[in-house]
Amino acid sequence: MIIERYLFKELAGTLFAVTTVLFLIFVSSWFARLLGQVAAGSIQADVIFLLLSLKSVDALMILLPLSFYLAVLLAFGRLYKDSEMTAMLACGVSLTRITRLVFLMGMGFALIVAVVSLYLGPWAKSERYLLQERMSSSSGLEAIAAGQFREMGGGDVVFYAERLSDDGESMENVFIQGLRQGNLNLIVAERGSQTTEADGGRYLLLQNGHRYEGEPGQADFRLIKFREHKVLVKQAAETVFTVDSVVAQPTLALWQSGKRHELAELQWRVSMPLSVVLLALLAVFLSRTSPRQGRYAKLFLGILVYIGYSNLLGVAKTWVERGKVDVLIGVWWVHLLLLAVVVLLMVQHSGGLRVLLAGNKGRIREAA
Repeated sequence: MIIERYLFKELAGTLFAVTTVLFLIFVSSWFARLLGQVAAGSIQADVIFLLLSLKSVDALMILLPLSFYLAVLLAFGRLYKDSEMTAMLACGVSLTRITRLVFLMGMGFALIVAVVSLYLGPWAKSERYLLQERMSSSSGLEAIAAGQFREMGGGDVVFYAERLSDDGESMENVFIQGLRQGNLNLIVAERGSQTTEADGGRYLLLQNGHRYEGEPGQADFRLIKFREHKVLVKQAAETVFTVDSVVAQPTLALWQSGKRHELAELQWRVSMPLSVVLLALLAVFLSRTSPRQGRYAKLFLGILVYIGYSNLLGVAKTWVERGKVDVLIGVWWVHLLLLAVVVLLMVQHSGGLRVLLAGNKGRIREAA
């Protein structure tokens, strides 16, 4: 039990460190991206942390299997570098005993990943989808920051409001620049507010302003003074996220569906906890190094293996969706391929251990 507690402590500490680093890298990257969206006026500033939280929950489905895989690689790489693993094997601690510990830890961690993959992840995607729908159907004034220019309609229209009311429903000193039939249109107004017509269209109602129409550099232009003027509000083309309805469906709904897209998504979700166990077993044998190689000798190779494995899962999922592979085969052939690699490394590792232990016993007899 002492060996098990020591290995568990080593793996748990490394897992915590790796998960924290990967999660902070992801959060900082998405936070910078969302700040850019806020600065461009694409999203509202008050929902940035909600979007970041939902995206973080969704990303855990990918981060957690990778974290456990890297934790086993790093932890056992250090044990091999410091000759602790060699000492344990020479003292009678079998490789089967060590592998069983990693397998049990992997099974426990896979349950956590299963909860995230099958329940929390789809829920987070669904909430992001609903939030996106609410933002796209809102009046559009909430995303406008006072004193900042905002491009709308793919950059064809530039909008500016000097001040906004506290409730965000009206603006003061409004400026709009756009193109109409090749001519430049400028509109300035003292006040502006949004209205919805009977046809469902949203218009910006401008009050007490002027409209200038003409070609820049030419004397031929028109000046129109108005008390009230309506401008059709066109929603910006950019969106915060593109969320497919399939990935946001509950797992039970996917299970009950007989469509290829839904079944492919279900197999993808089930693959996440399954990959935790397979990658953990792979890392046990892949991390074997000599003291001269260093603890990070197999890290690059391990990352390449993970990239190939994850890409194959993505390809297999696409093949199921397009009907190139039968649903019964699905993505399971990728897991079987990885399992075959694990068994091959296990056989190879066991043979190397027998030679190593035989050499150690011979040196011990010579010293005696």
